Amino acid sequence: MDNNEYIPGQENREDDPIISVIQDIKDGVLNPKTLSQDLRQRCVDFFMREGYTEEQVGQILMRDERTIRRDLEKIQKQNSLNPNADLARQIIGDMFRKAMVHHRYLMRLARSPIASEGNKSQSEFLAWRVLKEVVEKMQTLGYLPLKPQEIVEDIFHHVTDDSKERSISEAKVMLSEIEEAARQAGTLDSETEKKIGTLKAQIAKAEINHEVDKLAKKEDKPEDKKEGSDEK
Repeated sequence: MDNNEYIPGQENREDDPIISVIQDIKDGVLNPKTLSQDLRQRCVDFFMREGYTEEQVGQILMRDERTIRRDLEKIQKQNSLNPNADLARQIIGDMFRKAMVHHRYLMRLARSPIASEGNKSQSEFLAWRVLKEVVEKMQTLGYLPLKPQEIVEDIFHHVTDDSKERSISEAKVMLSEIEEAARQAGTLDSETEKKIGTLKAQIAKAEINHEVDKLAKKEDKPEDKKEGSDEK
């Protein structure tokens, strides 16, 4: 029998929360063989994210490992991502925000009056480590220069004019948050302040260059129309 063949009495549970479906399977209330292919694949996806092996998932869902592997291949294909500048910016921005949430939480622990001195020191160290690693990650991703003398405009050379303005704005916000986080962590020394100041100046230069480009393009449009009229 084909493992994907429809079975009479197949359950219509497509709109149910996947947790409820899985719980019913574990409780013996729901026969996993009656699941539709889409619902089974949702279960496979859930179990794999929970760390189950293909063999274990197959046993729970009463399917052989080949079926589970085919389900995984389809899930991976559905979840595949194509290179996209906007998507990259969204993922990087989300990563940065989450890192800052972790940093602030650790700083609150470090300042907690009920925490032991050891826990305070550990939290402060981890807060600095989160900040340090996120800055390094932003450097490797091209959102912060590896060296202060690098021109921030280079960061934006690969994006379109429509997204460049947003990218510059986001870089300003991120740099401000990094500066504030370093200040709260007590790590904003003179060298760090100097680097941040340099980066701010370079971002300002990139912003000015972008505005000049916009103005130049705006001025070019009437001339193009005028030349078109003369040719007629």
